Amino acid sequence: MRDKEFLKEYYDAEDNEYAERKITDTRKSRLTLRQLNRLRKQREIHNIEHANRTKRIQKIYATPSQG
Repeated sequence: MRDKEFLKEYYDAEDNEYAERKITDTRKSRLTLRQLNRLRKQREIHNIEHANRTKRIQKIYATPSQG
């Protein structure tokens, strides 16, 4: 008897059929924490760039001072 059969309560990646993708699957793949963290960082960079762009545009198109 193999220990794998003896201890069924432990997780075994080989027995995991949920993670396997087939060509007929229509469900979306799950995002990993690494992917979510990368998306969050990209969004933060986008927001910073957008703020800098709006400041620069306001400075370009501001009414000239009387001086």
